[in-house]
Formats: sequence, structure tokens, C-alpha cells
Amino acid sequence: MAQETVAAPLAGKIIKLHVKAGDKVSEGDEVCTMESMKMENTLYAPVSGTVIEVKVAPGQFIQAGDVIAVIEY
Repeated sequence: MAQETVAAPLAGKIIKLHVKAGDKVSEGDEVCTMESMKMENTLYAPVSGTVIEVKVAPGQFIQAGDVIAVIEY
């Protein structure tokens, strides 16, 4: 099956994860909320499928381009 990643568009801190490995998601579902430059940004699933891996944890600081989750579709 094909895989799609959800990557951080900019550096920041993970505030909340909305999914865990094994969860089914639809395109547009919330994956996580991150804080960057004192603003909260929600990242969404680019495809419908199953989350097979979550690579971050709440409170973790990440850089632009870091993979947050992997979705198999």
C-alpha cells in the first residue's frame, strides 16, 4: 500500500496529538496541533487511510520538514 507523510510546515512545539497509530483518518481530519511564533496551527491528514506511525509526542520541539505521522492508504 502507498504511504503519505504529514510533515511540519515550520519549526515549533507539538501541543496536542489528535491521532495515534492504528487510527483511521479521512482526508482533512486533524492530525496534530502545534505552536509556532505564538500561534497555534492545526495540521490535517492529506489523504484518507490508517495512521501507521506517529513520530512525535506532545511537548516535543520540531523543525520544518520533520515527519509527524505516516498514513497508509
